[in-house]
Amino acid sequence: MYVKMLGVMAVSLLAGQLMPEPATPAEAEPQAPRGPATYFVAPDGADANPGTEAEPWATLKKAAAAVRPGDTVRIRAGVYAEPSVWFKRAGTQANPIIFKAYGDGAVRITPSTLLPRGNWKRVKGAVYVMTLPPKAKKPHVFQDELPLARPGKLFVVKTVDDMVPNSSFTEGKTLYVRLADGSDPNQSDMRWASGHVLILDGCHHTVFDGLTVEYGFNGFKQNNDTHHITIRNCTIRSIASQGIQPIGDDCTIEDCLFRMVGSTRWDHALYGKGKRMVVRNNVFEKISGCAVHQYGRLDDPDSGGSFYGNVFREPRAATDRNQTRERHGTDVLLWSRDENWVYNNVFYGGNKRPGISLKRSNNRIFNNTFVGSRVGITFFPNSTGNTVRNNILVDAGESFVKWPAAAKPQTLDYNLYFRSHGTPQWQVAGTKCSSLSAYQQAGGAEQNSRWADPRLAGAADARLQPDSPAIDAGVAVAQIAADKDGVARPQGKAPDLGAYEFRAAP
Repeated sequence: MYVKMLGVMAVSLLAGQLMPEPATPAEAEPQAPRGPATYFVAPDGADANPGTEAEPWATLKKAAAAVRPGDTVRIRAGVYAEPSVWFKRAGTQANPIIFKAYGDGAVRITPSTLLPRGNWKRVKGAVYVMTLPPKAKKPHVFQDELPLARPGKLFVVKTVDDMVPNSSFTEGKTLYVRLADGSDPNQSDMRWASGHVLILDGCHHTVFDGLTVEYGFNGFKQNNDTHHITIRNCTIRSIASQGIQPIGDDCTIEDCLFRMVGSTRWDHALYGKGKRMVVRNNVFEKISGCAVHQYGRLDDPDSGGSFYGNVFREPRAATDRNQTRERHGTDVLLWSRDENWVYNNVFYGGNKRPGISLKRSNNRIFNNTFVGSRVGITFFPNSTGNTVRNNILVDAGESFVKWPAAAKPQTLDYNLYFRSHGTPQWQVAGTKCSSLSAYQQAGGAEQNSRWADPRLAGAADARLQPDSPAIDAGVAVAQIAADKDGVARPQGKAPDLGAYEFRAAP
């Protein structure tokens, strides 16, 4: 049922949130050949300018409509409050198009509008109301940096009485909000946005570098034949639905910060379907749904992705109709493609968020460190042939591993488990085990795995101390030549367990 619900959501997002924009006359005109050019955009520019550093353009829309393969657009720091910006021009493998920040400060891009304080009136309880501006359509609402849950097929709000904390509801131009803390919205910065921040439509071989994308429905929305996109050094924050969705083939997301994305468990930082996805060296924090949800096509399972060097932290509960319990998404949900590589990641689950969930086969889960994941690794029935080695799993809130009988065979070994308090648990073939030896005897195998305190450097530092039993305790993996910090593996006689290789101070 959950997969069907996700499928319905993916279809509704793809079908219901596309905002067609008519072609501009410039797009229809033939273009004379020329060499690569560098253009400039600045908050104090003008679109009638030639786009030089001395006379920059004012909007990203102008730049997106002007570029050709090989061009670079330098975007000066400042705020760009533009309606959804469409990118319809494509680069080539040899001549990509680059949009890159420069100057001191952040390049902040948003389609949102700040609502005036003082206009909110209390209706009843913690529900407040105001009249929206005439141009507001299907508003997605934010309290400071926090997205409010919006009505939809999976989060039904039909009347004011259906509202729960951290939700919004609209009747015509009348907007109702009920804030998470029950406070008066006149005391907060309240914003609304009706569209995505950046829309990529038939745009490929394009690089987005150093941008802050904020306060929109999706951060990056990829449409049609969009592929070979690199999103680098960007901050994607305060997004109502998905940070990047859907992710096309051969896309790379690297060195980015995803923060405060989504409000419900169906809202994800990365919601991707493409082949050969690379997600590396990012930080994910305060995500309501999954940090990474790979859904793809079930009839085309091969060509999975690489997910490495990422940090998952600061779990945040999703807004839910059932207020009697907290719901937390899984950090990495690999449910559609086989042959993914997941390594050198650090998961800080706060005993609330699960780490990795696998529904497909032949995945490689190597050298990750799980600290307080509610469940470290979950295998679904018919997910077989996965290899899990060289990982550290500490203080799992519910279970280190969930491994049903229908998910055999798997290869798990050379892992280190430890729980500093309470009774540990593994689940294998329907049996709950409270010790590593019981788990091994029940079919968990893992003859070279161990139970020991890994001696991590600190509560928020997963590096190893000099006396850690994880040092030199792993098995070599040819494809993993370095750790999360780029330190060569191994430093000793064998690779260390977890995301970090211990290197003695000089």
